[in-house]
Amino acid sequence: MWYIQMALTIALTYNPKRDPTPDQPRDFYAEFDAELTIDTIESALKSRGHRIFRTEANDEIPEKLIELHPDMVFNIAEGIRGESRESHVPAICEMLGIPYTGSGPLTLAICLNKARTKEILKFYGLKTPDFQVFRSSGEKLRKGLKFPLIVKPLHEGSGMGIMKSSVVKKKRDLMKMVSFVINTYKQPALVEEFLPGREFTISILGNIDPLVLPIIEIKVDDFPEETKGVYGFEAKYVFDREDLSEVARLSERLRDAIREIALKTYRILECRDFCRVDIRLDKNGIPNVIDVNPLAGISPSTDPLSFSYFTKAAILEGMTYEDMINHIFDCALERCNGEISKDGT
Repeated sequence: MWYIQMALTIALTYNPKRDPTPDQPRDFYAEFDAELTIDTIESALKSRGHRIFRTEANDEIPEKLIELHPDMVFNIAEGIRGESRESHVPAICEMLGIPYTGSGPLTLAICLNKARTKEILKFYGLKTPDFQVFRSSGEKLRKGLKFPLIVKPLHEGSGMGIMKSSVVKKKRDLMKMVSFVINTYKQPALVEEFLPGREFTISILGNIDPLVLPIIEIKVDDFPEETKGVYGFEAKYVFDREDLSEVARLSERLRDAIREIALKTYRILECRDFCRVDIRLDKNGIPNVIDVNPLAGISPSTDPLSFSYFTKAAILEGMTYEDMINHIFDCALERCNGEISKDGT
């Protein structure tokens, strides 16, 4: 296809991982990308003959994109502030008329708000744990919510703000964690029922007929003792750097159910090009959606600072890292067909 063959000018938009300052939580930059990830994505795109301009998504990003006005933006930028930060680069691209990879501003903004995401999924009949949003630690727990509960920041990912103490069994501990999240991350706390079953992550690639990559199970029972089985920042980055996942061993019925739920979630939330959906089983073995990441991490498997389950799933599918990056890019090009001429202008 012509859109795969063209050599284009691409702006690679990103936010680099940094060390937090003393007044920031230790996981403040957990979602940002390491230099190795940025280098490897650039190299993968260059392998197809594209011209790559690394473009940090800081306060100067509008002027940078206006000056460069690339044929396409390959976007992995998490955004630097605000409750809708992941939507900033796509919104700027739309304003400037520049095609870009990944989901649109509305999808990214909604999915970064875990409560809004859950409300939409519930409207369409998909299972997700019951929840309550706390804007202060003085609010009362809604009747019907059952312990144990898990407390999370409302607008974060990459396990930020989730640790062994996030799962609570008593009201006193609940209010302590709610207060911690609100004061530390300067945002509301999401409190939801903690599901006891197996946990899976499902990576999806494509648009019209999306490809569901091999389902990966997070091996909760193999977590370090220090994490108490909670898959948060500590389990990912602190206590044990071992890959805590494996290809899911599932009955055909459960595999089909998980695939169907992940695809429905992808389409309901209007995700594009690529996404990762996290699902956990409740006490009855029923799959529940616990998180949706339309800007899934795509770090290489060689990056010692980050685990990317999307990358692992793509490799299990038989792709190289280079294949995966260019497949995401080709999906976006096909979707944007008509916005770019055949000579790349």
